[in-house]
Amino acid sequence: MDFKDAEHDDRKEHDGTGPQSSVPVAYFGGKGLVADIVWAALGDVGHYVEAFCGSCAVLLSRPDWDPARHVETVNDSDGQICNAWRSLQTDPDAVAKRCDWPVNHADLMCRKRVLNEQNGALLEKLCADDSYFDAKLAGYYIWAASCWIGHGLICPGAIPHLGTGGVGVHAKGKIPHLADGGKGVHAKGKIPHLADGGKGVHAKGKIPHLADGGKGVHAKGQIPNLGNGGGKDVREPYTLNIYTWFRRLSERLRYVRVVCGDWSRVCGGNWQTRPGRPCGIFFDPPYSDVADRDKALYAVDSQTVAHDVREWCRTRAADPDYRIVLAGYYEEHESLLREGWTVYRWSAVGGYSHIAGGAESRGQRNRHREALFFSPHCRKPADRMSLFDGQ
Repeated sequence: MDFKDAEHDDRKEHDGTGPQSSVPVAYFGGKGLVADIVWAALGDVGHYVEAFCGSCAVLLSRPDWDPARHVETVNDSDGQICNAWRSLQTDPDAVAKRCDWPVNHADLMCRKRVLNEQNGALLEKLCADDSYFDAKLAGYYIWAASCWIGHGLICPGAIPHLGTGGVGVHAKGKIPHLADGGKGVHAKGKIPHLADGGKGVHAKGKIPHLADGGKGVHAKGQIPNLGNGGGKDVREPYTLNIYTWFRRLSERLRYVRVVCGDWSRVCGGNWQTRPGRPCGIFFDPPYSDVADRDKALYAVDSQTVAHDVREWCRTRAADPDYRIVLAGYYEEHESLLREGWTVYRWSAVGGYSHIAGGAESRGQRNRHREALFFSPHCRKPADRMSLFDGQ
């Protein structure tokens, strides 16, 4: 393959109206905006693995998902993220209860402190018991991440306090997110749907409703009916769409295997193709030392793991049972292009870099460096179009 033919440069600015709206967790570096490109390259894989799942934006954007045919495994080394997804699987209403809360600076301080104090013990409990989850902490995490500015929400040793000078949420730029109508569970009018029509418990007639007193879990005495004009107790849920949203997430995640730990836990050995062939793997590791970024950007950070992942990808690229998509900055992985890989270049929105004053910020420069690298057995560009054209 000619080296130049391996590159596709489409660095248009994604406007934020894509699949990312289905994700309740506002997550730095999430790839929901290019999830359609990822799935076009992977195609209809029997086993899907996401080793750095973060907000699970790519997983939740999967087209034509069928639990009878597809096996899905996700992993993250951040205990808060794994707990959030495990809790949404098991008790979505309990998580929604903690998220159904207005933005309040004092509450953000307090909940951040609780999250950081329990972070270490949470990871140990999650790894020791595959049925363990803490719905309260999960709700706190999703709520706080939706009104937190930038990174540093989970930062051991940096619990906010009320001293002078300002640290944590008092540091410059660390007030609750106020720049627009809100994000995540606080977004105005942006409670997402995961699929039209639904299936399983979401099939027509199978979703509990709130009309006429409700039925099933919505019956009187369960979730309050807000349409009777008689007002409501301040302790009752206000944003019922969050409950509906999280129940749909619970249904979608019911058969997803959530692993908590290093990425090698799901990529060690040669078992990945046993649950289904071909195996599609999406890697979105922390940006490496090539990225010119903050060294404490993620709750569990590493500036070398991206290099380790790239070398692992090289060992599987020739196997036709593996379709691999590796995300990162172009300069991190461009050497793969000499080995039959192809690349899709794009520009991220840039988040708060748009409102930074003065000269062009590092974030404004870096947002144009994004790229997706496709292993040789991924679907070719012509085939990728048919996956979404219904052909």
